Amino acid sequence: MRKILLITAMLIAQCVHADDAALQKLSAQLDPVKSLQAQFVQTVSDNKGKVLQTSQGTLAVKRGNRLRWETTAPFAYLIVTDGNLLWRYDRDLEQATRQKFNGQLADTPALILSGETQRIRSSYEVTREQGSTGEYFHLVPKQKSALFHSLTLVFSNNGISQLVLLDNLDQRTEIRFNSLVSNPALPDALFHFDPPQGVDVVVDES
Repeated sequence: MRKILLITAMLIAQCVHADDAALQKLSAQLDPVKSLQAQFVQTVSDNKGKVLQTSQGTLAVKRGNRLRWETTAPFAYLIVTDGNLLWRYDRDLEQATRQKFNGQLADTPALILSGETQRIRSSYEVTREQGSTGEYFHLVPKQKSALFHSLTLVFSNNGISQLVLLDNLDQRTEIRFNSLVSNPALPDALFHFDPPQGVDVVVDES
C-alpha cells in the first residue's frame, strides 16, 4: 500500500505531444494555480472493482516542485519534498527514507496540480471531454517505462475535484478532493522535513 501511495503521489507528468486544444484548456485550469491545499480520500480497487484499500489525508502543492502528501488514516505516512530532497516517513515503522529530488520524480501525479504545463506537453498525450459532472482531461504517458497506463483529472466549478490513476497492474486509484483551497499562502517550511529523534534514516541513491 505504501508503494501505491508513492506511485500516486509521485507520478504526474512524464510523456509526450499533447492535443493542443485539450492542453490549452487544461492550461487554463492549471495556470492560475500557484499553490493548492486540500483534503483527500483515496480508494484503490482491483480490475474487478473490488476495493483493496481506502485512505485519507491532506495535500499541499506549491510551484517549484514543492509537495506535501500526508496520509492520516488508516496509517500515518508522509511524502514531502522541497524540490531538492524527497522524504518518505513511515511513522509506524519509525523509518524515514531520503533521496535527491530529480527530474523523474518531478514527473508525478500530484505535482501536475502545481501547473507545470510545459512538462505536461513534453510528457503526455492529452485529450479532453466534457461530462455531466465536470471537465475530464485524460493523460496517457508515451514512454513505455511509465508505471501507469493513464491519468484522468476531473475539474468542477470549484477546481480539481478528482484524480484517477490506472496502473500497470490494472488497479484503479481514485482520489477525491474536498475542502480545496486555491492559492493559499503556504510557507516553505511546510515542505521541509526533519526526522524525529530516534527515527532510522535510510538514504536512497536511486
